[in-house]
Parts: sequence; structure tokens; C-alpha cells
Amino acid sequence: MYGAVWAYPWDLLDEGVDASLARMADAGLAAVSLAAVYHHVRALCPHNPRHAFVHGEGGVVYFQPDDSLFLAASLRPAVSALVREGDPLRAACQSAARHGLRVHAWTVLHHNSRLGQERPDCAIENAFGDRYPFALCPANPAVRAYSHGLVASMAAIEGLDTIEIEALGYMGIDHSGHHAKHGVALDPLHTFLLSVCFCPHCAARMVANGVDVERAREDTRQEVRGFLAGRHRAEDDDVLGALAVVLGEEQSDGLLAARDEAVLALLEELYWTVRDRQRLCVMVTGSPLATGAQAGLTLPKAREWTDRLLTQAFERDPEAVRERVAGIAARRGSTPVFAGLQTLPPFVDSPDELAAQIRAAADAGADGLQFYHYGLMPLERLVWVRDALASL
Repeated sequence: MYGAVWAYPWDLLDEGVDASLARMADAGLAAVSLAAVYHHVRALCPHNPRHAFVHGEGGVVYFQPDDSLFLAASLRPAVSALVREGDPLRAACQSAARHGLRVHAWTVLHHNSRLGQERPDCAIENAFGDRYPFALCPANPAVRAYSHGLVASMAAIEGLDTIEIEALGYMGIDHSGHHAKHGVALDPLHTFLLSVCFCPHCAARMVANGVDVERAREDTRQEVRGFLAGRHRAEDDDVLGALAVVLGEEQSDGLLAARDEAVLALLEELYWTVRDRQRLCVMVTGSPLATGAQAGLTLPKAREWTDRLLTQAFERDPEAVRERVAGIAARRGSTPVFAGLQTLPPFVDSPDELAAQIRAAADAGADGLQFYHYGLMPLERLVWVRDALASL
């Protein structure tokens, strides 16, 4: 089975690109998914020869983009200081074939605090008018132009096999990347309500889908204010149903359709940018209310505009892994599905546990596996990966 591993650029640069890629190949892996566009991170590096911790720059690209592709864009990528020493993504692509490996460009697209702080008009705006600087709005024309430029730049990199997009679409309040503090536990309904974007571009899409935007905004504010004041709505596992109660069924359907439309249209555009040069992979989940790393898209439509679906099955219980993967695989059509699996505590504490999760993902219909994370795992766990893959 096709196996890949996520990695950071400094993992390869500090160990030596060829040395780290050779180690991955020896573990039976077919590919490395290398962070090409990434957010802030503080990473403990158990086998890095130069660092115990790395504090990654926030909202930067780890390759040299084509500046000409951003001439008409008002948002431009910030290039990492590491690129002054070389180009980590291109270096990996140049060396990978010698080791029988492919390279995925791990692209965190719309979670970018640097750009959101520089251009708050491009960030998500909630019903109260608050901007979320960690979350770029995919309906904003400037954000869409930035997305096009990034993907087109990577599509021109020789030897790059796959552009793998994380955080395509609407980020939510529960994925801030900051020192988040709150004294009220938010349930899924109110987390979503606080994550809905009402910026002018999203409002225009809502109107086109039959939404009375001011009414939806006010209904959202009133519901959230009541919840924060302690007037708790009865717990309901049917979050979509609860949303329809708050907004009205037609309003709820129109709002969700507007969000889906904005992201699917962008995905289609990116697909044709990449087509015939690389594969396009999108990280997805099955819920239209998802706001985070995994896009909450209508899967039967999304699969038309991607070569591969990737879902995070970061669970300890193999049955939970099976359920997550099966939920995507059942709606994939002929599109391959990869399962992202953890190798780290608290998800995995033994080789047998990892092997059980791998078997569960395979049984649920996964066509490939992707492991988190080369630079964060002790090297002993790479042996676990090797042995578990060999057992398949």
C-alpha cells in the first residue's frame, strides 16, 4: 500500500536531504509530504542533529514562488528565511527520485495569521463584525488570487508529484493558533455559528442563494448571546437540524450552499491549474459544518475536482479510525482516499496499536496511508511504520 509521511523542511535540511529521504525509503514509504506553505509551529525534534526545538515562521512559503503570478494580486506570499539558503521543496524534488520517492507539497492554504493580520479585510468576519486574522476568507477575490498564484507556482516545480491542500476554505473559531482563552465551553452548534463568515463577499454569495443576510446575522448574534449568557439550548446531536431551528430551514440551506459554492468553485479552478502536471489532493471531512484543516465540502462534487481525497483519522481506537475512513470512502466514487494516521502519543503507544489502526484504515477502503510525522516521531516509530506496512 502507498505510504507517505508528513515532514517539515528543517527535518530534511538539518539531517541532510539525501540522508532523511533514504531513511524514509528504507521504511517502505513511497512519498514525503513536505510543508511548502505553513503556519506557526513549535516543534520538538527528537532526532534533529541541530535543534531540540524549532519555532517555525508563521504564514510563510518554503519555496521560491513565481513573482510574476502575483502581479495582479494584492496578497503576496511571505518567503521563509530558509529559502535564502536554498529551496527546500525543489531540493527534495531533485533528490527524491534517487531514492524511489515522490514529493507532495503540503500546502496550508487559508490558515495564515501573517496575511490575516496584514490584511484584516481578507479575513473571516463573524456575525458580530469581529475579524479572525488566522483565517483567510475563500470568497474574497484577493484570497482567491493569492491561492491561484501559490498553486500555479508549485505546479511549475519539476519533479513535484502532488499538491496537497490543507485548510481549503473556511477556518473556524476553534482553530485559532493563538493563546485562546474562554470561560464557556462551546458546543458544535455555537462553534459553527461563531465561525460563519459575514464579510461582504460571503454576504453577496448568501444573497445569491436566497439568504436574508441581515436576518441571518441577527439570528446568529441573538443565539450566541443567549448561549453565552447561560440560556442553553437543549443538547442535540443533530447539529444541522439545530442550525435550521436557529436560522430557519431555507436560510440555513442557503447559507451552507453559499459556503460550499465558494470553496468548490475555487477547488475547480485550482484543479485545472494543476491538471496534467501534478496530482491535486485535498484534505476533507464528511461534515458540511467542518471549519478547520479538513474542508467541509459536498464530497460527490469535490471528488470531481481532485485526484485524491485525504482525511485525518487521528484516533486511538481502531474502530474510530475505521469509521472515519469508511465515511469518506463510501462517497468517494472512483477517487482514491488516503487516511492520515498518527504515530505519536496519545494516539499510539506501541507497534501493535499502530498496526491495528493501519489494518482498520485498509479494511475501511483506504487506498493509501499518510503518517504524522517524520520530524516529530522518535526514529523507533519509523521502524513501527516499516513493519506495519510490510505486514500488509
